[in-house]
Amino acid sequence: MRAVVLYQTGDPEVLQYREDIPEPQLQPDEVLVRVRATSLNRVDIVIRRGYPGLELRLPHILGGDIAGEIVECGSAVEHLRPGQRVLVYPIVWCGRCSLCRRGLENLCVNWQYFGMHRAGSYAEYVAVPARCCIELPENVDFAEAACLPIAGLTAFHALVSVAQLQPGETLLLWGASGGMGNFAIQLAKLQGAQVIATTRRYPQLEATLSEWGADFVLPHDPDVVSAKLRELLPDGVDVVLDYVGPSTFPSSFALLRKGGRVVLCGILTGRESMLSLHQTYLRHLTIYGIYLGTLAELKRLLELLATGQLRPAIAERLPLSEAVHAHRLMESSQHVGKLILLP
Repeated sequence: MRAVVLYQTGDPEVLQYREDIPEPQLQPDEVLVRVRATSLNRVDIVIRRGYPGLELRLPHILGGDIAGEIVECGSAVEHLRPGQRVLVYPIVWCGRCSLCRRGLENLCVNWQYFGMHRAGSYAEYVAVPARCCIELPENVDFAEAACLPIAGLTAFHALVSVAQLQPGETLLLWGASGGMGNFAIQLAKLQGAQVIATTRRYPQLEATLSEWGADFVLPHDPDVVSAKLRELLPDGVDVVLDYVGPSTFPSSFALLRKGGRVVLCGILTGRESMLSLHQTYLRHLTIYGIYLGTLAELKRLLELLATGQLRPAIAERLPLSEAVHAHRLMESSQHVGKLILLP
């Protein structure tokens, strides 16, 4: 089969496009999915470079977003059939640990993540446990569906389920021009919140982010953002969504109003930052760390897409053979929305 294979970690050039990779062998509870679309995520770059603390089993296939068609079912699979269109939940959970039994698949202590612990979607075919499959409505485009499992689900889990963003509250979103930013803006507006979004490409993308729903668009400069928000919102913002890390965390923390919440979901600029415990309890602040979300949340997100309440922004649709180019584009941050690979 066609696939992009990682034989060593490093720069984008370590990604090798091959046409002679064996198809996955199915377990009884798995289905073979013909991948029709997958999308790039920042975690793909982190894994390609060498994820901190992860012992990557090489050779490896990246990619956690899977939208496609079932071509074969394992002997124990009864509720799915070949030809069925599916969207795949990106985590394989054990179903036995205490967190799984509470319906928190994303927190499974034995979790496996497509593209990290298991072979991923930068391939023509991928083996998927049947329980990870969600039926994909006919009116949903494969490429748009492939934007949901990581970027969309992270935004939904962060803002709707964890921070519980309320009507009339204010969200500050750092680096809003990517896939997760696009979903976060739309979801925040669906929750009735006001959105302040930043972008490094200001003012070029001001109109685009405003079209997505942002109420204020600011340059991605913590000093500029801090000065402007103290003018607009002297008491601070209710929620900050921060996937950037140490370069923005001090501002995220300082700009929260009393009782505010910051949701952390990325390490683009590092893994550690200073924190004032005194200010945390004095101002009654809440700090959440999150990744992805539950299977039920992904189903709800797909419903929003199928009913037209969400619309992913797609920057480019590229053939799988151009994965190196796609990774360079993502690293340059010159795209707007999601980058799609078509195996």
